[in-house]
Amino acid sequence: MKRFPVVLASAVTLMVWLWCVPLPGAQISEPGGGGIVPAPRNNGGLQGVLTASPREIDLGFLGPGEDAAGVFYLRNVGAGGTTWFTEGPEGWVPMENGRVSGAVGTNPEQVRMTLSFLHERGPGRLLSCSVQLRLEAGGQYAIFHREAPVGLLRESFRFTFPGGTRTVFFQVRLSEFASASRLDVEPIRIDFGKVRPGESISRRVQVTNRGREILKWRTSIPGSRGAPAAGPISAGRYVSFLNEAAAGGGVYPLSPQLRDGLEFSGQWGEERGYPVPRGEQSSFRYRFAGTGIALLIRKTAEGGKLSVFFDEQFVALIDGYAERGGSEEILVVENQLETPHLLTVVSEGGRVVLEGLRVYGRQVQRGPRGWSSITPDSGMTTRETDYVTITLNTRHLLPGIYGEQVFFASNGGDATVELFLEVVAESELRLLDVYVYRVGSDYLFTSNPQAEASRLRVKGYQRLGIGFRLFSPGTPGTTEFLRWFNPAKGDHFYSSDPAGGKALPGYLLEGAIGNIATSRLTGTKELYRWHNPQTGAHFFTTHQSGEGVGKKGYRFEGIAGYVR
Repeated sequence: MKRFPVVLASAVTLMVWLWCVPLPGAQISEPGGGGIVPAPRNNGGLQGVLTASPREIDLGFLGPGEDAAGVFYLRNVGAGGTTWFTEGPEGWVPMENGRVSGAVGTNPEQVRMTLSFLHERGPGRLLSCSVQLRLEAGGQYAIFHREAPVGLLRESFRFTFPGGTRTVFFQVRLSEFASASRLDVEPIRIDFGKVRPGESISRRVQVTNRGREILKWRTSIPGSRGAPAAGPISAGRYVSFLNEAAAGGGVYPLSPQLRDGLEFSGQWGEERGYPVPRGEQSSFRYRFAGTGIALLIRKTAEGGKLSVFFDEQFVALIDGYAERGGSEEILVVENQLETPHLLTVVSEGGRVVLEGLRVYGRQVQRGPRGWSSITPDSGMTTRETDYVTITLNTRHLLPGIYGEQVFFASNGGDATVELFLEVVAESELRLLDVYVYRVGSDYLFTSNPQAEASRLRVKGYQRLGIGFRLFSPGTPGTTEFLRWFNPAKGDHFYSSDPAGGKALPGYLLEGAIGNIATSRLTGTKELYRWHNPQTGAHFFTTHQSGEGVGKKGYRFEGIAGYVR
């Protein structure tokens, strides 16, 4: 009888132990609200039990071009050790490997995660972006990708082990702007084109803050007080493909200053005024005299390949793909005889932005002290874009190629802008023949019919001959003569006013076709404009009588400018 209480106590203890061990096939809830996981089975021995901490990582704010990192710690709290693996968040696309695995004992093991914001920051609101997740552990890694809307992103993924799973979470606030102030200057190379001695010419540079904090910036030129020492001028003359008049129009037309020696064929779109091939076999050919040439491109996450030919011989296959984008200068050939050459670039598909070329051979000279000026030379910005005007004065300069540098310093980084300009003698500037094409009541003027041959043929335009002559870019007393088109009306419109000089609903800017004189110059004549209010069509002619269109319902609207 004296032993009875002891036996009873042992039975009670046994019952409590059985209550705490799950029966085979039972389920338990994962601590911390991580969901239901299968309970480990007792197959004659105790198994490992995986824990993961922390359960959730807050990565804070993440903006374009930024990375954020965190660490999960895995540990076995059972007997022995356990193996594990993860295949990343559900719905993310595996880019490399797709799985990370390992084994863990009682000592914690790290699983490092890095989230990257891959989107290239462009104009306008940023509504969505590309994000990349990299998981690393024990010398292994896996990379996953997805498109995500700007704003709060919360995701989860599981660590699987023989006894069940552990779910962890991470969240991030994807932002249009980087977390700190960040200087962005565009463009970083400027081609001022050809000008005559004694002229002044200006271009604008955009200064943008890609961060959320205030950006404080200032500019300087070599030789000015507090400026860095002048760096070496590039050995090559930069030729830009930028056509500012085409920016945002969707279609890339050649600017007049590029039409000497440059020819595009196939389908070409534009991105911020630079040409982008559309589809395979879109190509361009460039004739030049020099000892070498380099191609400047902007790679993208949708980039394809470019086949490059020099003097009709294949020389390179360029890969235009880069996960995060970015500009690159690629040397095509060097150490050639300084004779006429031909560069041909053919697109094999994909989106690659063509920025321009660098031609080697002729010496690039540094401009004289005081020939460049900058307005304004400092500023502060948060969200708005500041515009800096750079002016070059060619007074007392002999014909030749000149270069300069402008330095930008800020609390969000530094940048250097390269400037290039060619001073030419009076006799080297030329006039541009403007060809007239017609279909119905629509008249299309072009100084480069070869580049528009496909469009002219498809739309059924009939060539009428040379209507008049415009001036080459940089001619004093002239400005760009711009062309618009209204697809609904089937009508072209022309003006030297960037806004058109009148309301133009439905008209799309197609770019400049040359330069027109804004006042009467020696040897020029008036270009008259007429308009039909019933049909909406416009008519341009150098004949004062209007070639009889007044009898067809057209009304005289004035002088568009002066031509040769």
